[in-house]
Amino acid sequence: MTPSKTETTFVTIPRGARRMFGVKDLVTSLNALGGVWALCCCIDGDRARAAYAVMLGYAADMFDGKVARALGEANRFGAEFDTAADFVTQALAPAFILYLAYRDAGAPLGLGSAGGRALGLALAAALVLAACARYARRNVRRVDVDFAWIGLPQTAASFVVLGFVQSHLVARWPFCLWAGVVLVPALAWLELSDLPFKHHRGLRPNFPFVRLAIAAFIVTTAAALILDRHAGWDLLCFWNLGYVCTSWLAMTGEERRLARTRVAEANARLRAEEMARAAR
Repeated sequence: MTPSKTETTFVTIPRGARRMFGVKDLVTSLNALGGVWALCCCIDGDRARAAYAVMLGYAADMFDGKVARALGEANRFGAEFDTAADFVTQALAPAFILYLAYRDAGAPLGLGSAGGRALGLALAAALVLAACARYARRNVRRVDVDFAWIGLPQTAASFVVLGFVQSHLVARWPFCLWAGVVLVPALAWLELSDLPFKHHRGLRPNFPFVRLAIAAFIVTTAAALILDRHAGWDLLCFWNLGYVCTSWLAMTGEERRLARTRVAEANARLRAEEMARAAR
């Protein structure tokens, strides 16, 4: 029996266009729920468990895109839902964990309880405001670069923060948290910068040393988090600080120049759009 025109058309429509919510969004929900669990742990004052909840949310985030592509469910809703879930798990939850670390270390820092809370609040606010501004900029100024993020990705910044506050160094000598007064604002600034940070996707395969570093990061950090929690956080901070400082090495000179050009083009488009909007 020959299928009708309606049936033929339906078969050719991608699953992601047929329905907004799909299996891939259930995986993304696990990412968001990891962030919710982390926030609840923060309310209870348990920042160690909150940090693990963030990592579980990130584990789910690693798979939602793969599920979407495998099932043909990729759509704009999924992309926006993923960004919103990341905001909860990779921006809000780490900021709350950071606040708890400083709240509980007021005396070792020589600040007292109120001073520790105030410093923790200021640093947490820097992370959240940077994440909000980055999200808004992403929506109004699209930069067409397929091999890098423009500005430090939230995940890398969050991992540095989590690794830092949960590290052996801070556990043994809490006064080392003073380093966060420089580290956290620097991370916030990098999130809002126009610097390119190479990611694992893109048409050009990563250099062999980059693929090796990614594998080493995943294997060593996961193993350490299971076997020795503080060593795991040390490695998380180490690898991600390495990424922050050396990501430019993973790009060719031509790619870095292309990123600058695309940012300039995106800024020009945004100015033109805002001028046209103001002239209406």
